Amino acid sequence: MLKQRGFGKLADKIMAESDEEWDEAKKVNARLIELGVTPMVELQEYPVFTDIREMLEYYCKDATEALPEMSRALALFEDDFVSRSMIQQFIVDEQEHFNWVRQHLNLMQEIGMENYLIEQLGE
Repeated sequence: MLKQRGFGKLADKIMAESDEEWDEAKKVNARLIELGVTPMVELQEYPVFTDIREMLEYYCKDATEALPEMSRALALFEDDFVSRSMIQQFIVDEQEHFNWVRQHLNLMQEIGMENYLIEQLGE
């Protein structure tokens, strides 16, 4: 929807994030299978956003809730270097994503929504 509305820069960034998360999910599933666990498929409802600020605030809230859970998960894998390393990398990736989202929310506040949207136009 973002690309169709002309916000190509933002759409490309969000798609890249989505692709990274898909790759991470495949790695986690492969690791679970290596450990003899059957991955559980669970569909989650995901809201469709028409408001960009609302979308970024949702991402920010999502990352804020996920980071502490991931940090607690590290303790469960003290003897499993491979899984622990995967979780640590996931934490770094989520922190980077959180920082990017906060930066864009702050930018919206500083330059105004209209100017922010102009910045996101194009490829």
